[in-house]
Amino acid sequence: MYPFSVIDPNTLMLTAIGVFTVTGLFMALAHRIRQELAYVWLAAGNLAFAVGWALAAAEHVIGVSWVTVPLSSLFLLLLPVMLICASLEFLRLPGIGFALIFASPIVVTLFFVLAETMHHAIIPGALTSSLNGAMYLGTAWIFSRYSYPRGSVVGAIIGANVLIGAVFIARTGVLLYASVVPERVPEAFLEQLVYTALLVNLVCALAQALCFPLLDFIRAESDHSRVSRRLSNLADRDSLTGTYNRRAFTVRLEVELQFHKPNRLPLSVILLDIDHLGAINDSYGRGAGDAALVAMAEIVESCSRGNDTFARFGDDEFALLLPETAIGQAAATAESIRAAVASLDRGEQPDIAVPMTCSAGIAALGHRGDTQATLLANADLALFEAKRSGGNCVYPPPSLGEPAADPNMDIDAAHGGADLSLVAAMLEPGTKPQD
Repeated sequence: MYPFSVIDPNTLMLTAIGVFTVTGLFMALAHRIRQELAYVWLAAGNLAFAVGWALAAAEHVIGVSWVTVPLSSLFLLLLPVMLICASLEFLRLPGIGFALIFASPIVVTLFFVLAETMHHAIIPGALTSSLNGAMYLGTAWIFSRYSYPRGSVVGAIIGANVLIGAVFIARTGVLLYASVVPERVPEAFLEQLVYTALLVNLVCALAQALCFPLLDFIRAESDHSRVSRRLSNLADRDSLTGTYNRRAFTVRLEVELQFHKPNRLPLSVILLDIDHLGAINDSYGRGAGDAALVAMAEIVESCSRGNDTFARFGDDEFALLLPETAIGQAAATAESIRAAVASLDRGEQPDIAVPMTCSAGIAALGHRGDTQATLLANADLALFEAKRSGGNCVYPPPSLGEPAADPNMDIDAAHGGADLSLVAAMLEPGTKPQD
């Protein structure tokens, strides 16, 4: 008894016809939903395979004829041909036209050769098995070479095609051996080999047919995630400087506050403003002002650390968030930025029309009652004081050897003893210093 002799051949053929018909209709439905052309090729191939086995089954009724051998073999061969086209389309590869041009004469030639040899015991099976095996292995090669994304689903498609191809190639070898020494290969074994190949083809083709929609879903989800990340990045970035925008900065600031306050860690914010940017725009145009903003952003990023958060906070204002940084360290950072801006080599920045300077105001997390609003308000008051002092300066100014601020001290002490309440009293609505 051979391995699959317990399966009734007629039942197996009818099962194959039903399974591939349903699979073909499922692929047509998938195309209607996804508008993916690869599903059209898969639908055509599966339906052709069902028709091929229906014609082969007709041999029990009308006997061996041009319908039951050459025509049925032609339809059966269309599945691996359409599978190659579907793979190329699915992977967005060129070559579908070449594949069809290459396969068409082979299929037509096969039809006429089988029409002449359909009563032969070996030739029809050897020809169809070798061609089917080669095309299934070709599909496996395409996926192994060009598939994306990689993973278990792709591995299942490759494995299914390799298995089908290997079975058909093995059947070809057995048939050729039987043609040389027919007495050593029983006829019953050759018949059983046909249904063994059909069973393997049925299981593997159905498995890979289900893998295509699964792989399509994985790829669509990957594309959606990538687009979402890009959109999120665009929503968080300033279009001119490429830095974070105000919304992204405030979100990050809130996260850092929730971490630094309960852990009693220092946290500082620097607000930076380009001096007289309005005058630059008025005298030299928006292009010169934009060039100044871009140059400023590049300098700040070069002076900041990897865990700092830098953003364009307003039209001419930038913000730098420094985690685990006391006000003295923040003032030193701000001073290095101010000095770099003041010494900017305009020979390397031809779009910057005039020498530019900047002012910086610094605030540090003082006590547990501090919020995002109070921290930013104190930094804004400090920036106002720097601008009121004539610009091109840092407030509070850096002090050599200044100890790190205690996060439990009040906000005035965190600013090095500066009385910002006096600054606040001076700051009437609408009296912000002019650029």
